[in-house]
Amino acid sequence: DALRLILRYAFDELNLHRVGLDVISSNARAIRTYEKVGFQHEGTMRSAVLRDGSRHDRILMGILRHEWQDQKPGRNPEQEAIL
Repeated sequence: DALRLILRYAFDELNLHRVGLDVISSNARAIRTYEKVGFQHEGTMRSAVLRDGSRHDRILMGILRHEWQDQKPGRNPEQEAIL
């Protein structure tokens, strides 16, 4: 999927330590997608967005390199600790 490809590029090619984003709290579908690939909630900016006459929170999310690496398929962290 596109989000996993972007994260792989960010961590494996650009050698980034952290990737962050913010999303409007009313976008539940996006929040679930980000959580599914490993993003963690890092904070909330209350009433930070005015959209269609309504105020919404901005949810701050992030994922660290080791969190991304820990969820890669076929990876065995216990085996790596032995090596």
